[in-house]
Amino acid sequence: YFGSFDMVLVDLSDTVLAFSVSQHLDIFSALSLLLKPEGLYVMNELFFQKVSNVFEYAINYFFTDVPEIGDQSYMIGSNGVDFLNQALTEHDLEDLYVESSTYKAKHQFDMVHDYRRNHNNAFKKLCKEDGGEDELNEQEASPGILMIIEAENVSADLASIGNVKTAVTSAVESVGFELLRTSALPPSEEAYDTNVKNVVLIMKEGYVVVRTWPEHNHCSFDIHLWSSFNQHEAAKKALIASVGGNVGDVTSYRIVAGGMFGVSTWKEDAESRGPKVTQKCEASFTDEKDMSEMDEQTVAVAMEAGIGLVQDENAIVAVVCGYYTEPCDSIDIVHKHDNVKEVIPLYTCPGIKSTGELLESKKDSITACTNENIKILNHSFQENDKRLHAVVIDRNAPKNMGSVVSQILTRIFKEQSGAPKLEVAPQFLILATVEQKSEAWRRSLLDTVRKQIIVADPVSGARVFFNTSDTSVEFHVTSSGDELFFEHLTNLMKKVESETDLVVEVRNILGGLWKPEFIPNLEPWEVSKYMSPGDFDRNSSLLQWRSQQPLGYQTVFQLEHGQRFKVGDKVSNVQNGILFEGIVEAVDFANDIYHVWYGDDDDDDDDDCAVDDVDEDEDEDDDLLKIMKSFELKSIDDAVLPSITVDQIEDSLKNTLDQMKLDNVNGADVFSVQNIGDGHVIAALWSGGTAVVLWDGRTHVDVNLFTYNESKEAADEFVSHFKQSHGYLNTALRDEQPRGKGGVVNFLYDIDPGADPRWA
Repeated sequence: YFGSFDMVLVDLSDTVLAFSVSQHLDIFSALSLLLKPEGLYVMNELFFQKVSNVFEYAINYFFTDVPEIGDQSYMIGSNGVDFLNQALTEHDLEDLYVESSTYKAKHQFDMVHDYRRNHNNAFKKLCKEDGGEDELNEQEASPGILMIIEAENVSADLASIGNVKTAVTSAVESVGFELLRTSALPPSEEAYDTNVKNVVLIMKEGYVVVRTWPEHNHCSFDIHLWSSFNQHEAAKKALIASVGGNVGDVTSYRIVAGGMFGVSTWKEDAESRGPKVTQKCEASFTDEKDMSEMDEQTVAVAMEAGIGLVQDENAIVAVVCGYYTEPCDSIDIVHKHDNVKEVIPLYTCPGIKSTGELLESKKDSITACTNENIKILNHSFQENDKRLHAVVIDRNAPKNMGSVVSQILTRIFKEQSGAPKLEVAPQFLILATVEQKSEAWRRSLLDTVRKQIIVADPVSGARVFFNTSDTSVEFHVTSSGDELFFEHLTNLMKKVESETDLVVEVRNILGGLWKPEFIPNLEPWEVSKYMSPGDFDRNSSLLQWRSQQPLGYQTVFQLEHGQRFKVGDKVSNVQNGILFEGIVEAVDFANDIYHVWYGDDDDDDDDDCAVDDVDEDEDEDDDLLKIMKSFELKSIDDAVLPSITVDQIEDSLKNTLDQMKLDNVNGADVFSVQNIGDGHVIAALWSGGTAVVLWDGRTHVDVNLFTYNESKEAADEFVSHFKQSHGYLNTALRDEQPRGKGGVVNFLYDIDPGADPRWA
């Protein structure tokens, strides 16, 4: 699938998105490898920063007036589609639930809130260095994958265990798997009369469990592989065909589980497993070019283009200059523009220094310069019909003048005392160029104007590069009140490229705080339409619900070898950097929960009792009794854990079956296969279910338990006995699912026969 999709649509929780796929890949990076070069990655919620870190191009698409929710955004990322320059395609799609014109885009960028182009994206770092990858010399991991399959309406004679066993055996061998052991229940057609007809096949590459329900023409499969993962789909198709199943009547999914160390093909499996990075690494992109001789003409073009974003005629622009003794080229550049009526120079005050001032003196000089320039603005705006349309920061303006501009704009937009007596145009701009690293304050100033002074949409801050072959001018603009800013900016940049030899690149456009779209007769928190369950077609969902028929209950336990404790053991754990010591008071082996007493025998000596800060109103005993998981505790004696052995695994399963009160478990057929790798497989079949235990040869044990009777309590009891028999196994993961027909996803206790669910 890697590199094959036009679109990947993601709806995952924050928890899942934090997972790692491999040593070098997180979820985001792995999903990006699924796309074609021009493919699109789409996900909802506010993950713009994360998506834009992975992909070269990213946009944040924002909807208002979403039924029930109010508003919603989704992120789109791509490595081949530049959303600023890609024309949209109109698809003839039916509006299923939404009639409101609110959702219809008025123009290409109508609902685009943010845009970013990231040359040094994470996807480019998914590359191969020259010389290739280091050869694997030691097996560091051994994952396995368990595929769960339900095949309905099969045509094979499931009543004949001999036929089923022969068919599935041939299917496994046809894929190329090396069969080591096969067991069936009943062992022969004449053994005893039962509708339970199951087969377990152990291969060098994994195992298969086949369960049949002849009365339902239904067959289920577990295909657990620890090698030859690329054969999973082929094995699935072969097994389904062997029982006369059709792909359209099959449902399947996979569970990541344990595997097997020491198999002869581990190197090949490791190299073929998971996403492969094929692109060669490139040198990291950098914005640093020769700044020693900046092309003044490029600066002039950039500033003139920025003034072109002023949409009003007869605009009034304030230009922030350096000292009176220094040139201020921006005055002439701005004045030449057709839309500009008047330019107001704001020079750096003599008392302002660019560096070297103490904090208090700097603050006083900035305040004094702010007041002085406000007087200049007041004088220039004595006429009532004049409005300020833009502020331009000249290339010679020093850093401290940025603080002056920030104070002036804060007083204007926040309507503070001492503000200039002027009116700002509905569409307002502030422009600046960044020509050297030392001028990063200009970038920060415009960002501050967007995020802290103007704040609410419509406001956008753009970072644009005007590039020659040798130099690059970084240009910034913050725009307020321009609903069509994206369109105006992209059109202007295309115009510059058509009229000059410059290459113009918009690096990012970031919006402000979302403001609900005004809808007549509605409050900002209301929406124009509320969707009730009756507005949606639930027929297919209801049919699926009614068709479900749970036939069994499966639990897959993944156990890890680790310290286990009993009542009375002395244990310790670290909380907030402090070592606490206590005694185990009670144990819940099924869930690996320990009740640890952190008190002391001497009730009068509070210093000997280390506990967290607690509520004085709570019971003191509850404060000292902590509920801990096994991995949070350590033995004070620091005892060395005994290794897992083949005999221990076999004895644990047999002892568990002896102690359990499962249906007909006393007659279970138990068998094992060794010498597959470093680990061991042991299986049990009885008329009430199956159990397959896989030890990877190191510290991981999988228990695949299936019972026809749905009982979580029985599964809890089973794994509790198993862990107690061994003594040093803890539950790391637990997956439980119903098995059956009708696309079953609900357990039997979820379904009330004859009653429809509440959502229906």
